[in-house]
This record gives sequence, structure tokens and C-alpha cells, in this order.
Amino acid sequence: PGTPDCEAAASALASRLANDRDLRNALNPQELAKTLNALSKWPDTPDCADAANALASRLANERSLRNALDPQGVANALNA
Repeated sequence: PGTPDCEAAASALASRLANDRDLRNALNPQELAKTLNALSKWPDTPDCADAANALASRLANERSLRNALDPQGVANALNA
């Protein structure tokens, strides 16, 4: 995460995620939790923050998604 190339790649992917509802909705519970955790490595990058907010909103609004998280997924999401 500490290199410019990693930050640029994360930002580009995060931008896609923030702007593509279908892509966000295609993530299963564990993928969503891992993605939230990964995005937390770049909290000051606007695209990463936008994508994290969009994923967090989905998690907050979908009880079935929250209930489908296994213990590791819960830990990953909360670590974000």
C-alpha cells in the first residue's frame, strides 16, 4: 500500500466500484468484507473513501448480507 503504483491501482479500481452499482451488488458477503478492509488502507484517497462508503451503505442496509457474513467476514468488515 505504500507505493504510488499500488495507490493508483487501488484508486482506479475503487473508482470503478464506487460508480458501478452492479459491480458492488455482485460482491458476495466475504468479498465485500475483504474489499472494505482493503480500501481502508487508503483512507485519504477520495476514490477509496467513496467506494468504502458505498459498500458500507450496502452492508448497513441489507440485513441478509450482514447475516451471511462468517466470523472472519465480520472481523474484516469491522477492521475497515
